[in-house]
Amino acid sequence: MFPFIINHDPWVLPTFFFMVMVASVVATFFLYWQAPKKGFSQIAVLDISLFGTLGGIIGARLFHVFVEAPSYYWEDPIRVFYVWQGGFVGYGAFIGIMASTLLYVFVKKLPLLDYADFVATACPFIIFFVRVGCLGAGCCYGKPTHFWLHLSFTDPASDAGSDFPGVKLHATQLYDMANAAFIFFFLQWFYPRRKFKGQIFLLFLMMYAFFRFFIECLRGDADRGVYLDGLISTSQVTGIVIIAVCSIFYFVWQKKYKITAL
Repeated sequence: MFPFIINHDPWVLPTFFFMVMVASVVATFFLYWQAPKKGFSQIAVLDISLFGTLGGIIGARLFHVFVEAPSYYWEDPIRVFYVWQGGFVGYGAFIGIMASTLLYVFVKKLPLLDYADFVATACPFIIFFVRVGCLGAGCCYGKPTHFWLHLSFTDPASDAGSDFPGVKLHATQLYDMANAAFIFFFLQWFYPRRKFKGQIFLLFLMMYAFFRFFIECLRGDADRGVYLDGLISTSQVTGIVIIAVCSIFYFVWQKKYKITAL
């Protein structure tokens, strides 16, 4: 589609990285705007957004390096720093965001699960705009299809344009964007109805993992990590683990952190 926002030597601005920054700004603005309404510190929100952005980028990269393609980077470790060649994983980003957010909240002695719930309401923005970046870059593309909703990439600078030039592909980027929009509106509706602290946080993770599992079945970029002759991917395995772990926490927290009045 449009791999670069700016591509005039010496100035180069990849669409993906630009949209990552847009995702961070939009999520931060939303949380900053909502914070006073929900009783949270705007200063804490800005700090969490800063550390979350850094943690997300680092987590997304490290997940790809150590989980999806360790042998590739072991051959030449300097490749870890070739970020302009791509190699970022959504699950790794969320792990990085969660880790940095939880660490900040713990150090500042803020109510951990309350902030986890609040920050989770903005996470769908990150999914949505990062997938806009994927759409522009032509990465995270789908399998060839005759389905009426499809995308075609012709720019050889994009992953899909290089691997499947002009071929009709499942619009997996659009599916993920629709998934993010659905989760966002559901969480906004459910937030005032939550029954226990941490419920929004867990629901976000489980909903994303559940829908992502099925979208993965339509993905065509095998370099993201696939096993059993393409039957299951790294993200699907991760999603199964996330749903299982979150289900356990859901059962425990609904009794331990029950909200009697909002």
